[in-house]
Amino acid sequence: MTVVDFTTKVGDIINDNYKIVRKISHGDFRPVFCAIDIKMRQVALMLEKDTDGDTEVCIRSAILKILANSNHIPKFYKYGSYKSYKFLAFQLLGPNMIDLVNYKKPYRFSLHSVLKFGIQAIETLQIGNFLIGNTQETSGTFYLIGFGLCKKLNRKNDIIVKPTNKGRFRGSLKYASLNAHNLIELGRQDDLISLLYILVEFYNGMLPWSDVDEIV
Repeated sequence: MTVVDFTTKVGDIINDNYKIVRKISHGDFRPVFCAIDIKMRQVALMLEKDTDGDTEVCIRSAILKILANSNHIPKFYKYGSYKSYKFLAFQLLGPNMIDLVNYKKPYRFSLHSVLKFGIQAIETLQIGNFLIGNTQETSGTFYLIGFGLCKKLNRKNDIIVKPTNKGRFRGSLKYASLNAHNLIELGRQDDLISLLYILVEFYNGMLPWSDVDEIV
């Protein structure tokens, strides 16, 4: 994938609705900005180069709409086009769990904090995909933002149909379940196993295999 040269900068106005205040994420393909909308509300604004097919921003906006009633999914505000880009405006959140881990020394959380996170949380489970709220009311709430590897469960007569095809490796090596390593199609139980690994790492500071190089 070719790195996209984004010309959007602080002070730009997006579709007469959003004024760019600062850059939050410096991604080469989908940078995220903090912007102020016409209601003087701070929002997160994700941009992506427009293509003929469905972009990551398009898919993410659809998922945010589907999960709109969840207390742990950012609020969807707007999806649209700007120049040669697609953009998604959604709820501005606080730091992710990686930032919290790096800020906190000795890089471990108390059992109370681990359980508080685990109770709120649920294929792309890794600590960088969890953010906390940025207001007094949401500062203790965790939000899931990463949907790049998510998929919809197949159902027949409201019963989940177990996949018969061979799967492929999905997710993060450090937190992947045995099914993922064995290329077995993943299910909800694998999400819970990944969550367990994350909680153990939060509490112990590391996993037994933490020195293994990360792959996706």
